[in-house]
Amino acid sequence: MREILITGFPYVRERYFATFRHWPKPNGVSFLLPTEWIAKGGKVVFRPPTDANVATTRAYFHHSHYPLIGGLLKGFMPGFIPHLWHHRREVKLVYSCSEPTLLTTLYQALWSKMLGKKHVCFTWENLPYARKLHGISRFMHIALLRLNLALSDGLICGNQAGADIHRRYTAKPIAVIPMNGLDPDQFHRLEPRTSSLSSRIVYAFVGAIGYRKGIQNILKALPSVIKRVPSAHVIIAGAGEYEQNIDALIGELGLCDRVTRLPWVEQKELVQLLSASDVFLYPSIPHGGWTEQFGYSMAEASLMELPVIATHTGSISDVVRDGETGLLIPPGDTKALEDAMIRLGTDAELRSRLGHSGRAYISGQLSHAIVANKFYDFFHAIMGGANSR
Repeated sequence: MREILITGFPYVRERYFATFRHWPKPNGVSFLLPTEWIAKGGKVVFRPPTDANVATTRAYFHHSHYPLIGGLLKGFMPGFIPHLWHHRREVKLVYSCSEPTLLTTLYQALWSKMLGKKHVCFTWENLPYARKLHGISRFMHIALLRLNLALSDGLICGNQAGADIHRRYTAKPIAVIPMNGLDPDQFHRLEPRTSSLSSRIVYAFVGAIGYRKGIQNILKALPSVIKRVPSAHVIIAGAGEYEQNIDALIGELGLCDRVTRLPWVEQKELVQLLSASDVFLYPSIPHGGWTEQFGYSMAEASLMELPVIATHTGSISDVVRDGETGLLIPPGDTKALEDAMIRLGTDAELRSRLGHSGRAYISGQLSHAIVANKFYDFFHAIMGGANSR
């Protein structure tokens, strides 16, 4: 019996959905997902996996920048009510993979309770609301937060900071579980390294191209790094609103022959890219009331046995262990970034040690099976402890 219904636009992506293929009890979970999900300003359209336990419905509000409402209705699916009503005899718990500050979540929480179902929602938020919100926006978001938490039977936080924040608002159960796990078997180095860059020390960044990712600091540090690591080369892969700025800065600094720019890459190309790299860079900086909430690209790089240079901000320390799997530096500190790049660029033994430790850490904490088991145990504890496998 499919007693757990999971709904929310993130799981239209196979890489997120794949965690629940490792569900401990066969046929215990079902999904209601958008028929399609438009992302990255329309550049990418995701469609859910074709699976016997997946139903689809139309979703609205694909981003958080609408006039007046912002992202309050992001991922809104009117078809949730008829779907839950049709499956009311088998569903015991609804997991809304959406923030507890959204009207979308409230819609699902309210109808779940009206139909006698347990309800759980999810948050990545890792900054206190009073710090990032002001005026009427703060009032409205905190009101929605309190209402959603009152209706829900538990909350899943994608990071430890989020759990610490939300314990101030509810005494209900809170679990720290990222939205999905990773497959260590899919992320492994391809040997031997045959890239045209094989004679260089390659530093890679993969992710959204935005100011808050700190890519500009990589470029500013690179000229000094080249003086100590003459074969240094940087790969920047991804798409985003800051692309033109980054491309212009590459030209201004005269780094066209030292930086390779690539568009967004899928998993197969990502494995090839990281296999041709020596160090992974992720110098994220706090910006506009946001700090890094997790960082899956860092986890993937660790599985690929790359040491990670990242910043000690947000929830990055949940993914990168300073001195064990990578090096954490102060956010926005270009000199510290430069020093870390030189240190790893000139010490092959340190790169190897941190890389091996990184793979072991992520495999032991974030594999699909481990994350699926955490979801399973939490959901069944909410439903009353019936978690026999």
